[in-house]
Amino acid sequence: MYTTARVSYIRRFVDIWLQHSAKFFLFSALCIHALEIPVCLFLDSLPLLFLNGLSCSIYLLLLHTEKKRPDLAVTFAEVEVLFFSISASSVAGLASGFFLYLICLLAISSYLSDAVKHCSVAAVQVLDLEGIVVLLCISSNIPLKIEGVPALSDAALHILFVMNLLICVCTTLLSVYLSSQTLRRRNQELEAANRNLEYIASHDPLTGLQNRRNLYKQLESLCLDADRDGTVFCAAMADIDDFKSFNDQYGHNHGDLVLTTIASCACSRIGEKDIICRWGGEEILILFVNTSITAAKNILVQIQSDLHALTAVRNPPFFQEVTLTFGLAQHVFGQSAQELVSEVDRLLYRGKLAGKNCVVC
Repeated sequence: MYTTARVSYIRRFVDIWLQHSAKFFLFSALCIHALEIPVCLFLDSLPLLFLNGLSCSIYLLLLHTEKKRPDLAVTFAEVEVLFFSISASSVAGLASGFFLYLICLLAISSYLSDAVKHCSVAAVQVLDLEGIVVLLCISSNIPLKIEGVPALSDAALHILFVMNLLICVCTTLLSVYLSSQTLRRRNQELEAANRNLEYIASHDPLTGLQNRRNLYKQLESLCLDADRDGTVFCAAMADIDDFKSFNDQYGHNHGDLVLTTIASCACSRIGEKDIICRWGGEEILILFVNTSITAAKNILVQIQSDLHALTAVRNPPFFQEVTLTFGLAQHVFGQSAQELVSEVDRLLYRGKLAGKNCVVC
């Protein structure tokens, strides 16, 4: 349990980091340069002290810029890393390890181009530039040492190299990890969007019931299963009696209220395996899975009773009683989905002729 809680805490921290990647990157870079200042004082290197102080000032300005333009702030920060790496290498030499920041920037730029919106073009430009610099500094063996600047001792260079190596390794590993988490979050968002699209495509937006297209596929599958396995299921078609009068007298908003109320009453009575959909404008189709016609009829009567209790008193928001007429039929061997729907529709029509507010089977 403790391990799970700790993992959950880390995951929340990572999610917060990903939501504010630009700010965390700038703040982390500021902290790194601030921590390098006492090292430069200890090594008595005033040029490096000046460069780190200048970088701290730049990141303070970029943190202010990030509030309105995070992409611009990150772009300038990447340029700063490039500038600082070349300048520090020129002051202390390649043995100091400041050139490692250029390699580290490859991973950082890749991560930030995904994590910060509108930052991809700038990141590519910086990657091209730093690639050229890396080739010039490493492959061509161009010496980067400014004449007149006091040389650092071997011990000082060793300290700087170890420090820079640790910073770059940790930063690169963190960037790679955050890139993977960015991809994970985007996959989750994509999956959620796909689920939402699937829901929208298969459900009625007003009542939340399945739509006709989605249920028809399930009905065809039920017919095939019933013919093969001998299972029993029933279909019921419901129609709201005199529904047009609700819209004409009280407006379409009231008609929508009637539909959502009926959907709620029906959903509260049917079983978990049963299927319900909005078949047409005021028609609802219910499939009772593994249910006899007698049991299905009892459920429909209960739905009528619940609706009567809600609307018969004619108090706001209902100003007249809402009733339903049902056509109910049990699937028979060899009957197709279309034939079953036609049968319950025929029985529904008989119920309308018989006076409405009834269940005909």
